Amino acid sequence: MNNKNAVERIEYELTTFIRRAVYIDNSENKIGNLERASYLILRQLDEFGPARVKELAESFKLDISTLSRQAGALGGKGLIERSSDPSDGRVSLLTITELGREKLKADKKMRLARYQNMLETWTSDEKELFGELLERMNKAFFD
Repeated sequence: MNNKNAVERIEYELTTFIRRAVYIDNSENKIGNLERASYLILRQLDEFGPARVKELAESFKLDISTLSRQAGALGGKGLIERSSDPSDGRVSLLTITELGREKLKADKKMRLARYQNMLETWTSDEKELFGELLERMNKAFFD
C-alpha cells in the first residue's frame, strides 16, 4: 500500500471510529452513567490533581465558557468542587470529590470491560502497539 492510500485509510478508519464512539455514547448502549465530557474531566482531575478551568480548557482544546459550564454541572452533582487557588485567590481550582472518584471508578470499570471485550482476540503486543500509536496520533493533533 502506498503512503497516500495508507493515509486515506487512516483518515477513513479514524473518522468511522469517532462516529461509532459518539453513537455509542449517545445511545442506550452507552458505557456507564457519565457523559463523555464529564468522564474526561473527572479522569483528568483524578490523574493529575486540582486544575484551573483555563488549564482544563486548554488541555481539551475547549472554550473556557464551555468547560466552565461543564464544571458547573459536575459541581452541581457534587462530583467536583471549587476552591481558591493558594497562589492566586482570584482563580478557582477544580478538584474531584470522593463522590466523583466513586462515579469515575464505576464508569471506568465499565469502559475498560467494554474495551477488553472488543480487544480480547488481540495479542498483548498488538494492544501495546495500538495504544502507542493512538497516543502519538493524539499528540500529533496539536504539534
